[in-house]
Amino acid sequence: MSGLDVAMGLLVAMAMFADAASAQAAGAPIAGAAPRGAQLYLDCAACHGADGGGVVDGSVPAIGGQPAAVIAAALEDFRAARRKDLRMQHFSDPQHLAGRDEVMAVAAHVAGLRRATAAGTGDGTRLAQGEALFARRCASCHGAAATAAVTPPRAALAGQHAAYLARKLRDGTMTTAQARRHAELARGVGDAGVAALADWLSRLPPP
Repeated sequence: MSGLDVAMGLLVAMAMFADAASAQAAGAPIAGAAPRGAQLYLDCAACHGADGGGVVDGSVPAIGGQPAAVIAAALEDFRAARRKDLRMQHFSDPQHLAGRDEVMAVAAHVAGLRRATAAGTGDGTRLAQGEALFARRCASCHGAAATAAVTPPRAALAGQHAAYLARKLRDGTMTTAQARRHAELARGVGDAGVAALADWLSRLPPP
């Protein structure tokens, strides 16, 4: 499949998610999505938890409440090896998610989850620094409240585990310009700045 095919597929999927979101806002059910998504999510829950709350040590991110388009885009990135994580590449492969309909179903289920798992935080000593760094370096893309964007898909950072946020700022597992910008930011603010930023974000209300 060409890069253009993948891009077009994602655009179609996001358009369908927008239609689904409009239907939900109007109170209309999405036929067939909920039970199938819940069933498919059982594989995911083994790591991410039944509420999508992840693991407080940051080894598994919190995903519950993220917009469906954000989850779908992440799954497509793993399927295409644009993001590299052996567990995610395995459980997002065609043997586990047969096609776009199943990707969309599980993403819609994740979007409807509400987290009960508390976020793992830092030591709380540099929160003012973290808030200032976010306002100066991150808010223009992620929004003042660090909430999610659907187009382009950007995950909510608010309420995410601090250790996960710090690790993702530093690592290179995403082969994208976005990941390179984050790595540059991490180098620019240093380890203390990364820890402060991640700690502050982890204490914001999750989606």
